[in-house]
Amino acid sequence: MFSAEDCQIIQCSLDNLFALKLLHDAGYRVSDMGHWVTDYAYENVGGDIFFMAMERLFGACAEEQDEEGAYDIRKFVILCPDVEALLGMFTKEWVERQLTWNKRVICDWTGAEMMIELTKVGFLIEIHESPFFFNQFVQELIQIRKSIDKLLVYTQYLKGNRGARYAAFYREVQ
Repeated sequence: MFSAEDCQIIQCSLDNLFALKLLHDAGYRVSDMGHWVTDYAYENVGGDIFFMAMERLFGACAEEQDEEGAYDIRKFVILCPDVEALLGMFTKEWVERQLTWNKRVICDWTGAEMMIELTKVGFLIEIHESPFFFNQFVQELIQIRKSIDKLLVYTQYLKGNRGARYAAFYREVQ
């Protein structure tokens, strides 16, 4: 029979696999993103896949050091040149309205939540509590990336790029 710890390891491993599947289905290469099997002996509990997913989706990503005495909060700074380009053309409020996103995502399986804030150079992401299951967070980040891509096509259309007009038309028809 499996112990409670064994069941949690299996659940975390399957969550990692699901997060990789979401990325793969969105068109991202996942073959070089490491092992999806969780093992507490090696301290791989899903955060590695989540961190690599943020890098794959947006570019440079760094984790801020947590403060002593604060409850379990992890902060990530994502530097995304695409966001910088969008904010160079539009106001922050307009971009936030166009990004169809949830600024607060709550994990279905734990009390963890992910807070997302748009900054001048990308995003600030805070994860409160330890989720162990990251697929919902990865799914939200994929949706944000898709919205950014659509806005980038729109900016090219506004600049008069003929290819972007066809791309914008194609996205509307789809």
